[in-house]
Amino acid sequence: MSKLNKDILFLVFEELQNSSKNLFSCLMVNRIWCETVVPILWRNPWRYAINYYKKKSLYSIITSYLSNDIKESLTKKGIKILVQSLTFDYLSFCMSIDIQIIYDIISIGTSSEYNRFLLQEEIYSFLIKKCPEIKYLKICDTYEMVVYLPEAKVRLESLCELTCDTLIDSRYFYRLAHICQQIQRIIIINNNLDVNHGITKLIEFQKNLKYFKWVDDFIEDYDDFDWEKLEDPYTEIFDILKNYANTLNYFAISLQFDYSSGDYDYTFLLDTLLELQNLKLLVIRSPLFLDIADLNEKLEMVAYRDLEILEIDFIDIYQATYIIKNSLHLRKLLIINFYDKDSFNDGSLNFIRTIYEYCLLIEYLTIPVFPLLETHFIEFEKLLKNYDH
Repeated sequence: MSKLNKDILFLVFEELQNSSKNLFSCLMVNRIWCETVVPILWRNPWRYAINYYKKKSLYSIITSYLSNDIKESLTKKGIKILVQSLTFDYLSFCMSIDIQIIYDIISIGTSSEYNRFLLQEEIYSFLIKKCPEIKYLKICDTYEMVVYLPEAKVRLESLCELTCDTLIDSRYFYRLAHICQQIQRIIIINNNLDVNHGITKLIEFQKNLKYFKWVDDFIEDYDDFDWEKLEDPYTEIFDILKNYANTLNYFAISLQFDYSSGDYDYTFLLDTLLELQNLKLLVIRSPLFLDIADLNEKLEMVAYRDLEILEIDFIDIYQATYIIKNSLHLRKLLIINFYDKDSFNDGSLNFIRTIYEYCLLIEYLTIPVFPLLETHFIEFEKLLKNYDH
Protein backbone atom coordinates (compact mmCIF):
# COMPACT_ATOMS: atom_id res chain seq x y z
CA MET A 1 0.00 0.00 0.00
CA SER A 2 2.80 2.43 0.88
CA LYS A 3 4.47 1.77 -2.46
CA LEU A 4 1.19 2.39 -4.25
CA ASN A 5 0.71 5.61 -2.34
CA LYS A 6 4.19 6.75 -3.27
CA ASP A 7 3.56 5.93 -6.92
CA ILE A 8 0.34 7.92 -6.89
CA LEU A 9 2.12 10.83 -5.20
CA PHE A 10 4.76 10.74 -7.90
CA LEU A 11 2.13 11.04 -10.63
CA VAL A 12 0.49 13.96 -8.81
CA PHE A 13 3.81 15.76 -8.30
CA GLU A 14 4.68 15.21 -11.95
CA GLU A 15 1.69 17.38 -12.82
CA LEU A 16 3.11 20.11 -10.56
CA GLN A 17 6.61 20.10 -12.03
CA ASN A 18 6.13 23.58 -13.54
CA SER A 19 5.15 25.07 -10.19
CA SER A 20 8.21 25.48 -7.98
CA LYS A 21 6.14 27.05 -5.18
CA ASN A 22 3.91 24.00 -4.85
CA LEU A 23 6.75 21.50 -5.16
CA PHE A 24 8.90 23.26 -2.57
CA SER A 25 5.93 23.22 -0.18
CA CYS A 26 5.55 19.48 -0.66
CA LEU A 27 9.11 18.97 0.59
CA MET A 28 8.03 19.97 4.09
CA VAL A 29 5.03 17.62 4.53
CA ASN A 30 6.78 14.39 5.51
CA ARG A 31 9.66 12.16 4.50
CA ILE A 32 7.71 10.18 1.87
CA TRP A 33 6.58 13.39 0.18
CA CYS A 34 10.11 14.76 0.34
CA GLU A 35 11.64 11.58 -1.12
CA THR A 36 9.11 11.68 -3.95
CA VAL A 37 9.51 15.37 -4.79
CA VAL A 38 13.32 15.61 -4.72
CA PRO A 39 13.91 13.53 -7.90
CA ILE A 40 11.35 15.67 -9.76
CA LEU A 41 12.90 18.96 -8.60
CA TRP A 42 16.41 17.80 -9.38
CA ARG A 43 15.61 16.47 -12.83
CA ASN A 44 16.05 20.05 -14.02
CA PRO A 45 16.85 22.18 -10.94
CA TRP A 46 17.89 25.25 -12.98
CA ARG A 47 14.46 25.83 -14.48
CA TYR A 48 12.72 27.35 -11.47
CA ALA A 49 12.27 31.08 -10.88
CA ILE A 50 14.83 31.56 -8.11
CA ASN A 51 17.33 34.33 -7.46
CA TYR A 52 20.28 31.95 -7.54
CA TYR A 53 22.81 34.55 -6.45
CA LYS A 54 20.98 35.16 -3.17
CA LYS A 55 19.90 31.56 -2.67
CA LYS A 56 23.16 29.83 -1.80
CA SER A 57 21.70 26.36 -1.27
CA LEU A 58 22.36 25.14 -4.81
CA TYR A 59 25.92 26.43 -4.70
CA SER A 60 26.61 24.67 -1.41
CA ILE A 61 25.08 21.42 -2.70
CA ILE A 62 27.15 21.51 -5.89
CA THR A 63 30.45 22.35 -4.19
CA SER A 64 29.82 19.58 -1.65
CA TYR A 65 30.51 17.11 -4.46
CA LEU A 66 34.07 18.39 -4.94
CA SER A 67 36.81 16.16 -3.55
CA ASN A 68 38.61 17.33 -0.43
CA ASP A 69 41.83 17.92 -2.36
CA ILE A 70 40.07 20.13 -4.90
CA LYS A 71 38.19 22.00 -2.18
CA GLU A 72 41.47 22.73 -0.42
CA SER A 73 43.16 23.83 -3.65
CA LEU A 74 40.31 26.14 -4.65
CA THR A 75 40.06 27.60 -1.14
CA LYS A 76 43.76 28.52 -1.25
CA LYS A 77 43.07 30.47 -4.44
CA GLY A 78 40.46 32.56 -2.64
CA ILE A 79 37.38 30.71 -3.86
CA LYS A 80 34.66 30.42 -1.24
CA ILE A 81 33.51 26.83 -0.89
CA LEU A 82 30.23 26.21 0.95
CA VAL A 83 29.83 22.63 2.12
CA GLN A 84 26.78 21.02 3.66
CA SER A 85 25.74 17.52 4.64
CA LEU A 86 23.69 16.02 1.80
CA THR A 87 20.44 14.21 2.63
CA PHE A 88 20.14 12.87 -0.94
CA ASP A 89 22.51 12.19 -3.81
CA TYR A 90 20.90 15.09 -5.66
CA LEU A 91 22.99 15.01 -8.83
CA SER A 92 22.10 11.37 -9.41
CA PHE A 93 18.61 12.65 -10.33
CA CYS A 94 19.84 15.54 -12.50
CA MET A 95 19.24 15.32 -16.25
CA SER A 96 20.01 18.88 -17.30
CA ILE A 97 22.74 21.48 -17.65
CA ASP A 98 22.05 25.21 -17.92
CA ILE A 99 25.34 27.00 -18.54
CA GLN A 100 24.14 30.51 -17.70
CA ILE A 101 22.40 29.57 -14.45
CA ILE A 102 25.38 27.52 -13.29
CA TYR A 103 27.66 30.44 -14.14
CA ASP A 104 25.49 32.72 -11.98
CA ILE A 105 25.63 30.21 -9.14
CA ILE A 106 29.42 29.95 -9.42
CA SER A 107 29.69 33.73 -9.06
CA ILE A 108 28.72 33.25 -5.40
CA GLY A 109 32.11 31.68 -4.78
CA THR A 110 34.35 34.24 -6.46
CA SER A 111 34.30 37.49 -8.42
CA SER A 112 37.57 36.69 -10.22
CA GLU A 113 37.12 35.69 -13.87
CA TYR A 114 40.09 33.32 -13.67
CA ASN A 115 38.85 31.68 -10.47
CA ARG A 116 35.38 31.25 -11.98
CA PHE A 117 37.02 29.47 -14.90
CA LEU A 118 38.83 27.10 -12.53
CA LEU A 119 35.66 26.42 -10.58
CA GLN A 120 33.68 25.86 -13.78
CA GLU A 121 36.17 23.25 -14.99
CA GLU A 122 35.92 21.28 -11.77
CA ILE A 123 32.12 21.49 -11.53
CA TYR A 124 31.43 20.46 -15.12
CA SER A 125 33.94 17.64 -14.83
CA PHE A 126 32.06 15.94 -11.97
CA LEU A 127 28.62 17.10 -13.17
CA ILE A 128 28.95 15.26 -16.46
CA LYS A 129 30.07 12.16 -14.52
CA LYS A 130 27.36 12.25 -11.84
CA CYS A 131 24.33 12.92 -14.04
CA PRO A 132 23.17 9.53 -15.37
CA GLU A 133 22.10 11.08 -18.68
CA ILE A 134 21.60 14.63 -19.95
CA LYS A 135 18.13 15.21 -21.42
CA TYR A 136 18.14 19.03 -21.41
CA LEU A 137 21.06 21.28 -22.36
CA LYS A 138 20.99 25.07 -22.40
CA ILE A 139 24.21 26.66 -23.55
CA CYS A 140 25.36 30.09 -24.70
CA ASP A 141 28.57 31.49 -26.17
CA THR A 142 30.14 31.99 -22.72
CA TYR A 143 31.08 28.36 -22.16
CA GLU A 144 31.30 25.39 -24.49
CA MET A 145 33.66 22.91 -22.83
CA VAL A 146 30.93 20.48 -21.72
CA VAL A 147 30.76 18.75 -25.09
CA TYR A 148 34.51 18.08 -25.11
CA LEU A 149 34.67 16.27 -21.78
CA PRO A 150 35.55 12.54 -22.08
CA GLU A 151 32.16 11.40 -20.73
CA ALA A 152 30.16 13.77 -22.96
CA LYS A 153 29.41 11.23 -25.68
CA VAL A 154 27.78 8.75 -23.30
CA ARG A 155 25.90 11.37 -21.27
CA LEU A 156 24.68 13.54 -24.15
CA GLU A 157 23.64 10.94 -26.71
CA SER A 158 20.16 10.83 -25.10
CA LEU A 159 19.71 14.62 -25.30
CA CYS A 160 16.10 15.49 -26.19
CA GLU A 161 16.04 19.30 -25.74
CA LEU A 162 18.64 21.91 -26.70
CA THR A 163 18.55 25.67 -26.15
CA CYS A 164 21.46 27.58 -27.68
CA ASP A 165 22.47 30.81 -29.37
CA THR A 166 24.02 31.41 -32.78
CA LEU A 167 27.23 33.03 -31.47
CA ILE A 168 28.56 29.62 -30.44
CA ASP A 169 31.38 28.39 -32.65
CA SER A 170 30.12 26.13 -35.46
CA ARG A 171 32.67 23.46 -34.46
CA TYR A 172 30.81 22.97 -31.19
CA PHE A 173 27.65 22.08 -33.11
CA TYR A 174 29.54 19.81 -35.52
CA ARG A 175 30.68 17.69 -32.56
CA LEU A 176 27.25 17.85 -30.95
CA ALA A 177 25.66 16.69 -34.22
CA HIS A 178 27.66 13.46 -34.13
CA ILE A 179 26.84 12.83 -30.47
CA CYS A 180 23.15 13.81 -30.34
CA GLN A 181 20.75 12.64 -33.02
CA GLN A 182 17.57 12.16 -30.99
CA ILE A 183 16.86 15.81 -30.13
CA GLN A 184 13.13 16.52 -30.33
CA ARG A 185 13.08 20.17 -29.17
CA ILE A 186 15.45 22.87 -30.46
CA ILE A 187 15.23 26.48 -29.27
CA ILE A 188 17.58 28.95 -30.98
CA ILE A 189 18.35 32.50 -29.85
CA ASN A 190 19.71 34.28 -32.93
CA ASN A 191 22.22 36.98 -32.03
CA ASN A 192 24.39 36.53 -35.12
CA LEU A 193 24.09 38.53 -38.34
CA ASP A 194 25.19 35.61 -40.49
CA VAL A 195 24.35 31.93 -40.76
CA ASN A 196 25.78 29.45 -38.26
CA HIS A 197 26.60 26.41 -40.41
CA GLY A 198 27.06 24.25 -37.32
CA ILE A 199 23.41 24.68 -36.30
CA THR A 200 22.36 23.71 -39.82
CA LYS A 201 24.37 20.51 -39.54
CA LEU A 202 23.00 19.77 -36.06
CA ILE A 203 19.40 20.08 -37.31
CA GLU A 204 20.19 17.97 -40.36
CA PHE A 205 21.43 15.07 -38.18
CA GLN A 206 18.29 14.82 -36.05
CA LYS A 207 15.95 11.88 -36.63
CA ASN A 208 12.73 12.98 -34.91
CA LEU A 209 12.56 16.77 -34.57
CA LYS A 210 9.13 17.81 -33.26
CA TYR A 211 9.59 21.28 -31.78
CA PHE A 212 11.44 24.25 -33.30
CA LYS A 213 11.60 27.78 -31.93
CA TRP A 214 13.67 30.66 -33.33
CA VAL A 215 13.99 34.07 -31.64
CA ASP A 216 15.96 36.98 -33.16
CA ASP A 217 17.85 38.95 -30.52
CA PHE A 218 20.63 40.83 -32.32
CA ILE A 219 19.35 44.43 -32.10
CA GLU A 220 19.69 46.65 -29.05
CA ASP A 221 18.88 49.98 -30.72
CA TYR A 222 16.73 50.03 -33.86
CA ASP A 223 17.61 53.65 -34.62
CA ASP A 224 21.38 52.98 -34.81
CA PHE A 225 21.29 49.53 -36.35
CA ASP A 226 22.71 49.23 -39.87
CA TRP A 227 20.37 46.77 -41.58
CA GLU A 228 22.80 46.34 -44.47
CA LYS A 229 25.08 44.44 -42.07
CA LEU A 230 22.46 41.72 -41.76
CA GLU A 231 23.57 38.98 -44.11
CA ASP A 232 21.29 35.94 -44.14
CA PRO A 233 21.25 33.84 -40.97
CA TYR A 234 18.00 32.17 -42.05
CA THR A 235 17.72 30.55 -45.49
CA GLU A 236 20.18 27.68 -45.01
CA ILE A 237 18.72 26.66 -41.64
CA PHE A 238 15.06 27.02 -42.59
CA ASP A 239 15.60 25.08 -45.81
CA ILE A 240 16.79 22.10 -43.74
CA LEU A 241 13.61 22.25 -41.64
CA LYS A 242 11.58 21.18 -44.69
CA ASN A 243 13.03 17.70 -44.16
CA TYR A 244 10.93 17.43 -40.97
CA ALA A 245 7.54 17.98 -42.55
CA ASN A 246 6.36 14.61 -41.20
CA THR A 247 7.53 15.05 -37.59
CA LEU A 248 7.53 18.79 -36.81
CA ASN A 249 4.36 19.83 -34.97
CA TYR A 250 5.48 22.97 -33.07
CA PHE A 251 6.89 25.92 -35.02
CA ALA A 252 7.40 29.33 -33.38
CA ILE A 253 9.31 32.17 -35.02
CA SER A 254 10.08 35.70 -33.82
CA LEU A 255 12.02 37.80 -36.35
CA GLN A 256 13.37 41.33 -36.06
CA PHE A 257 12.91 43.58 -39.05
CA ASP A 258 13.26 47.16 -40.28
CA TYR A 259 10.08 48.96 -39.24
CA SER A 260 11.04 52.16 -41.05
CA SER A 261 11.47 50.78 -44.56
CA GLY A 262 9.13 47.81 -44.46
CA ASP A 263 11.54 46.22 -46.92
CA TYR A 264 11.90 42.65 -45.77
CA ASP A 265 11.89 39.42 -47.69
CA TYR A 266 10.86 36.35 -45.71
CA THR A 267 10.53 34.04 -48.69
CA PHE A 268 12.70 31.52 -46.82
CA LEU A 269 10.04 31.27 -44.11
CA LEU A 270 7.10 31.08 -46.49
CA ASP A 271 8.71 28.28 -48.48
CA THR A 272 9.27 26.31 -45.27
CA LEU A 273 5.74 26.86 -43.93
CA LEU A 274 4.19 25.59 -47.14
CA GLU A 275 5.95 22.27 -46.50
CA LEU A 276 5.13 21.91 -42.78
CA GLN A 277 1.56 20.69 -43.08
CA ASN A 278 1.54 18.50 -39.95
CA LEU A 279 1.89 21.39 -37.50
CA LYS A 280 -0.25 21.52 -34.37
CA LEU A 281 1.03 24.91 -33.25
CA LEU A 282 2.18 27.81 -35.44
CA VAL A 283 3.35 31.10 -33.91
CA ILE A 284 4.81 33.89 -36.06
CA ARG A 285 5.99 37.14 -34.44
CA SER A 286 6.89 39.21 -37.50
CA PRO A 287 5.36 40.60 -40.69
CA LEU A 288 4.97 37.53 -42.79
CA PHE A 289 2.82 37.13 -45.86
CA LEU A 290 3.64 39.71 -48.50
CA ASP A 291 2.35 40.22 -52.04
CA ILE A 292 4.17 37.32 -53.62
CA ALA A 293 2.60 36.51 -56.97
CA ASP A 294 1.80 32.83 -56.54
CA LEU A 295 1.55 32.68 -52.75
CA ASN A 296 -2.24 32.92 -52.56
CA GLU A 297 -2.61 30.07 -55.02
CA LYS A 298 -0.21 27.92 -53.00
CA LEU A 299 -1.97 28.70 -49.71
CA GLU A 300 -5.29 27.60 -51.18
CA MET A 301 -3.75 24.19 -51.80
CA VAL A 302 -2.22 23.81 -48.31
CA ALA A 303 -4.18 22.03 -45.59
CA TYR A 304 -3.04 22.33 -41.98
CA ARG A 305 -5.45 19.64 -40.86
CA ASP A 306 -3.82 19.06 -37.46
CA LEU A 307 -3.32 22.73 -36.57
CA GLU A 308 -4.79 23.56 -33.15
CA ILE A 309 -3.12 26.89 -32.31
CA LEU A 310 -2.43 29.74 -34.74
CA GLU A 311 -0.86 33.00 -33.56
CA ILE A 312 0.33 35.59 -36.08
CA ASP A 313 1.18 39.26 -35.58
CA PHE A 314 0.54 40.65 -39.08
CA ILE A 315 -0.95 38.94 -42.11
CA ASP A 316 -2.91 39.68 -45.26
CA ILE A 317 -6.58 39.02 -44.47
CA TYR A 318 -7.13 36.87 -47.56
CA GLN A 319 -4.10 34.73 -46.79
CA ALA A 320 -5.30 34.29 -43.19
CA THR A 321 -8.64 33.14 -44.58
CA TYR A 322 -6.95 30.55 -46.79
CA ILE A 323 -5.09 29.09 -43.81
CA ILE A 324 -8.00 28.77 -41.40
CA LYS A 325 -10.36 27.42 -44.07
CA ASN A 326 -8.40 24.17 -44.10
CA SER A 327 -7.59 24.12 -40.36
CA LEU A 328 -10.61 22.19 -39.12
CA HIS A 329 -9.13 21.37 -35.68
CA LEU A 330 -8.23 24.95 -34.79
CA ARG A 331 -8.89 25.67 -31.08
CA LYS A 332 -7.00 28.92 -30.59
CA LEU A 333 -6.78 31.73 -33.17
CA LEU A 334 -4.91 34.94 -32.39
CA ILE A 335 -4.23 37.55 -35.08
CA ILE A 336 -2.98 40.98 -34.00
CA ASN A 337 -3.41 42.95 -37.21
CA PHE A 338 -4.17 42.70 -40.91
CA TYR A 339 -2.45 44.45 -43.77
CA ASP A 340 -4.68 47.20 -45.17
CA LYS A 341 -6.29 46.35 -48.46
CA ASP A 342 -8.58 48.27 -50.82
CA SER A 343 -11.19 45.55 -50.47
CA PHE A 344 -10.80 45.13 -46.70
CA ASN A 345 -14.56 45.32 -46.06
CA ASP A 346 -15.29 42.31 -48.24
CA GLY A 347 -12.21 40.47 -47.02
CA SER A 348 -13.01 40.91 -43.31
CA LEU A 349 -16.62 39.87 -43.89
CA ASN A 350 -15.47 36.66 -45.57
CA PHE A 351 -12.89 36.09 -42.82
CA ILE A 352 -15.51 36.19 -40.04
CA ARG A 353 -17.80 33.92 -42.03
CA THR A 354 -14.98 31.43 -42.66
CA ILE A 355 -14.24 31.16 -38.93
CA TYR A 356 -17.73 30.10 -37.89
CA GLU A 357 -18.29 27.88 -40.95
CA TYR A 358 -15.03 25.92 -40.84
CA CYS A 359 -13.49 26.29 -37.37
CA LEU A 360 -16.09 24.59 -35.22
CA LEU A 361 -13.74 23.80 -32.31
CA ILE A 362 -12.56 27.34 -31.53
CA GLU A 363 -12.16 27.98 -27.76
CA TYR A 364 -10.04 31.17 -27.82
CA LEU A 365 -10.36 33.88 -30.46
CA THR A 366 -8.62 37.23 -30.91
CA ILE A 367 -8.98 39.08 -34.22
CA PRO A 368 -8.49 42.72 -35.31
CA VAL A 369 -11.38 45.18 -35.22
CA PHE A 370 -13.62 44.81 -38.26
CA PRO A 371 -15.49 47.65 -40.05
CA LEU A 372 -18.46 48.99 -38.07
CA LEU A 373 -20.99 48.02 -40.71
CA GLU A 374 -24.34 46.29 -40.26
CA THR A 375 -23.30 43.37 -42.44
CA HIS A 376 -20.25 42.75 -40.25
CA PHE A 377 -22.26 42.88 -37.03
CA ILE A 378 -24.70 40.35 -38.44
CA GLU A 379 -21.87 37.95 -39.33
CA PHE A 380 -20.13 38.52 -36.01
CA GLU A 381 -23.37 37.74 -34.17
CA LYS A 382 -23.56 34.44 -36.06
CA LEU A 383 -19.98 33.73 -35.00
CA LEU A 384 -20.77 34.35 -31.32
CA LYS A 385 -23.91 32.22 -31.44
CA ASN A 386 -21.96 29.42 -33.06
CA TYR A 387 -19.72 29.14 -29.98
CA ASP A 388 -22.40 29.83 -27.37
CA HIS A 389 -22.26 26.48 -25.61
